[in-house]
Amino acid sequence: MLSSESTPATRAPLSPGEYDALLNGVRLHYSVHGAGPALLAYSGGPGVDARLWDDFAHLDDFTTVIALHPRGSGLSEAPADGAYALADYAADLEALRRHLGLERPIVMGWSHGGMVAQQFAFTYPNSLSKLILYDTSAYFGEFLADIGAAVAEFKDQPWYAESFAALQKEWAGDYATDEDMRRLLALELKFYFKRYDERAAAFLSRTSHLPVRIAPLKAFNEQEAPTMDLRPRLKEVSVPALIIVGRHDFICTLPMAREMAQHLPGARLEVFDESGHFAMVEEPEKFNRVIRDFVSAGIGA
Repeated sequence: MLSSESTPATRAPLSPGEYDALLNGVRLHYSVHGAGPALLAYSGGPGVDARLWDDFAHLDDFTTVIALHPRGSGLSEAPADGAYALADYAADLEALRRHLGLERPIVMGWSHGGMVAQQFAFTYPNSLSKLILYDTSAYFGEFLADIGAAVAEFKDQPWYAESFAALQKEWAGDYATDEDMRRLLALELKFYFKRYDERAAAFLSRTSHLPVRIAPLKAFNEQEAPTMDLRPRLKEVSVPALIIVGRHDFICTLPMAREMAQHLPGARLEVFDESGHFAMVEEPEKFNRVIRDFVSAGIGA
């Protein structure tokens, strides 16, 4: 279904299903799962399909998960003006909140989506009740100085050479089409787990067909990532915040999470010792429990 631009008085349905809405001049897709407090979920990437969330580690057992496909990614259209800045993504999230008539939902961002969630939290401080930042960062700086060292623990794996070559190609911008990048990502995602085991392989098998869009990826890598620093404005975020990080995440690292926590007043930091970038896949029971506890804290008190 396709809806027109919405005003705060217009309320779109929160029934489980797949929906399209024209928001900020772009047709954006979102999915609704489950029942309970509204949780706006923003996926990683940029350029990666929101269906990478997979089964959300069953967060929809206790929340209404609303997963937005970012502009130019997944099932959403690309903006005509090529606007892919964090502020553009955050404005889309605010437009969706208004479209759905949500007063102060929980906002959860994963990886690049966590950067969008931070931007959203300090740009629209009255538009959320809680903030969940999952394997993300406010700043790269010196933390990603040596990508080779970051994945060195995998050197004995038979797939290491091929996957590392794919990682180097991405970081060098050595890809020309969406399909080129999809193939590279399928190889390099093996580094995103603590261990590439049967569970990780099954997840990648389920999701490897999902498209990757290079326009938003290149916009971030080339224009925004080199100078991105959200830390100065994190002090403006006053809602309860949960930071989740896999101890073995090589791309959004534990030092990055600690750095974020230092700048985010009262943030709770949860480290997943048996995870890399995919705690919801590697430790789904703990992931579900930690978020359930955070969501329910203060309700009925």
